[in-house]
Amino acid sequence: MSKNQKHNKLIMEQFSKQAVPFSKKVPAHSNEAAFKLIIKTVGIDRKDTVLDVACGPGMLTCAVAQVARDVTGVDLVPAMLKQAKLLQKQKKLSNMDWIIGDVSKLPFPDGRYTAVLTRFSFHHFLKPKNVLREMVRVAKPRGKIGIIDVFTKSPIHSKMHNLMEKLRDDSHVKALSVEELNNLAENAGLKNIETKFYKLEIELEQQLSASFPNPGNGDKIRQLVANDSEGLVSCKKGKSVFLVYPIAIISGRKPK
Repeated sequence: MSKNQKHNKLIMEQFSKQAVPFSKKVPAHSNEAAFKLIIKTVGIDRKDTVLDVACGPGMLTCAVAQVARDVTGVDLVPAMLKQAKLLQKQKKLSNMDWIIGDVSKLPFPDGRYTAVLTRFSFHHFLKPKNVLREMVRVAKPRGKIGIIDVFTKSPIHSKMHNLMEKLRDDSHVKALSVEELNNLAENAGLKNIETKFYKLEIELEQQLSASFPNPGNGDKIRQLVANDSEGLVSCKKGKSVFLVYPIAIISGRKPK
C-alpha cells in the first residue's frame, strides 16, 4: 500500500465516523456570514458552474448552490456525501450533483467549471499542490479558484495547532501559513490573488464530541489548552473554553 493509499484509508476511517457529528454538533461550520464572505471573495454568481472539492457534508456546497447556476460536490467519503444529500433535500435544492472521488485526481475533464472551491481540506492533504493543480486543470480559462482553510500565524502557533489537531484527528497533516498558501496559489499560476480572513471559534468539548481521537488524546488536548497561556489556540468565554481557528480565503483566477 502506497503512502497516499494509507493516508486515504485514515481519511476514510476518520470522516466516516465524523460525518454525522461534523454535520450536527458543530454549528460553527455552517456560519452564514462566513459563507457570504467566501462567495463574495471568490466572486460566485448566477452564471457559475461550480465544483466543491473535498466537499464533506455539503454545507458550503449547498450555500453556493443558492447563488450559482449549478454545483457539484466531490468527496472521498461516502458517509459525508450521504449527509450532503440530506442537507440538499432539506434545503430543496435541485441544481446539484455529488460524486465520490479521490481529489488528487479529479474525475472531470479539463476546463469543466467556471469556479472551483475547497474548504477545510488542504491541511489533510499530503501534497496540497497536486490537489490545487487538479483544481486549476478542471477550471475554465479565467476560472475562479478558492482555497479556504485554517492557517498558522507563527512557528510556535504552527507547532501547537498541528500538535493539537493531530491528537484530535490523525488524518491531519499540516496547517499552512498564509505565505505558504499564497505561494501555492502563485506557483499554480493563479492571477489576481486576493486574501480575506475570518475566525472560527468552536467550544472545546463540542469539538471533541464531534471527533474520534485515539484513547487518551482528548485529555492531552485539554492539557495543551490549559497550558495555552498566550491564547495561541484557545480562548475563554465565561466558564467555557473555545478552540480558535484563524481562517484564510485565498482566491484567484486561472490564466487565459
